Amino acid sequence: MTTPRRPRIYLAGPDVFLPQSEEVGRTKQEICARYGLDGLYPAEGLDVSALPFGEQARAIFESCVELMDASDAGLANLTPFRGPSGDVGTAFEMGYLFARGCPVFGYTAEVVDYGSRVVDDNGHHIEAFGLADNLMLEGPMMRRDAVIVRAAEAGPWPLAALTAFELAVEIMALEFGTIPGS
Repeated sequence: MTTPRRPRIYLAGPDVFLPQSEEVGRTKQEICARYGLDGLYPAEGLDVSALPFGEQARAIFESCVELMDASDAGLANLTPFRGPSGDVGTAFEMGYLFARGCPVFGYTAEVVDYGSRVVDDNGHHIEAFGLADNLMLEGPMMRRDAVIVRAAEAGPWPLAALTAFELAVEIMALEFGTIPGS
């Protein structure tokens, strides 16, 4: 009898920019495993240092696309990064996964609505819909009658948003039916 393969989850987010990226990635993979999911952490084990500088970015991009193509779903860290919104690379990854037909889940350590965080002195409209981030980032979840999980973070890596991450993983496991013992 063969054991069914665990759902593979692409772990998108700015966590890869943290000095402790590898430790954060392993921690998130361990949390996924506890819920019967296989977390795929971008650039895990990828060493591009021997490549010419201009080729490093392409190698990282291709590695991430390969991981997304092997994924059954995406889980995106939308904790604001370098501005009031989620990381732009994460936004691309969410769109890529959504276009492939994968369910996309999101989480953030920011509990304040997006519209309250954005300041515009030029008279442009602000998306004040009560969402956690830009409506196009929350849209893939809204299609499944879900939302971006929000939970304040008190842990060692605020950007990693481990509290919200684990809540989102539990929701994913419920949706995939992989919670051990269920």
